[in-house]
Amino acid sequence: MDTPNLLSLQEMQMVYLELLREFDSVCQTHGLRYDLAGGSLLGAVRHGGFIPWDDDIDVCMPRPDYERMLELKLEGKLKLPKGRDLICNRNQTFARHFGRFIRYDVKRVADMAEDTDCPYIGMDIFPVDGLPAGKLAFKWQCWRVRQLRRFLLTSVEKQGTSRRGALAAKIKDLYRPILRKIGPFRLSRMLDKVCSRTDYDKAELVGAITGMYGHKERWRKADMLPQTRLDFEGIQAWGFANYDIYLTNLYGDYMKLPPEDKRVPHCDSGYRVPFES
Repeated sequence: MDTPNLLSLQEMQMVYLELLREFDSVCQTHGLRYDLAGGSLLGAVRHGGFIPWDDDIDVCMPRPDYERMLELKLEGKLKLPKGRDLICNRNQTFARHFGRFIRYDVKRVADMAEDTDCPYIGMDIFPVDGLPAGKLAFKWQCWRVRQLRRFLLTSVEKQGTSRRGALAAKIKDLYRPILRKIGPFRLSRMLDKVCSRTDYDKAELVGAITGMYGHKERWRKADMLPQTRLDFEGIQAWGFANYDIYLTNLYGDYMKLPPEDKRVPHCDSGYRVPFES
């Protein structure tokens, strides 16, 4: 097989930017709320778009909007552009606790994930869930989320791989077959159930705690409003008007650039492929 021509960082940014523009349109068509999340919101506020050394885009959606989006997808009523798709665990297309808006014309090259684990470039869509107000209940939920997330990711990673080095990879290889027997889709549904156990509409505190920032994602639901349109590489995308609260929770002094040796991409590569409808 010929070695594919991998897209440059700037080309990958344009690939994701097209997805964001299209996803924004889809949400407007169906009356769904979304917000830029994590590093994507940080990039919009600090850089007016991408963090210069990063290329992917993440968004989040309140659980009711997220569930409505999946419902539309499963009913065949979600209006998507040609060559795009929404994959999720509800229809066995994506073994994760979140959805992914993908494009079939750009293949994904991942260092650790199995080739069968979403082979296309896509934008992650994280549900924002209601969270318990009690400290002990919240700590218990965060612990369960961390363990299930670790098991899920281990189940879809290639044999002999770990971000923590060779020894960790060998240890993971001992129990990886058990996790694969349980199945990544079952693990993703278990994680989804733990995340959504608190009713979003009745909760005072909310967050998407399954990401890398975990408990730092928790904040008052009232602070998610109002929304505002933010400039992102020349297009307008939705975000929290109270982004200062959210970004300070995650990053502290978020306007301060990290040291130069920390300014490295942590995303998958990709290459273009012909798309046949």
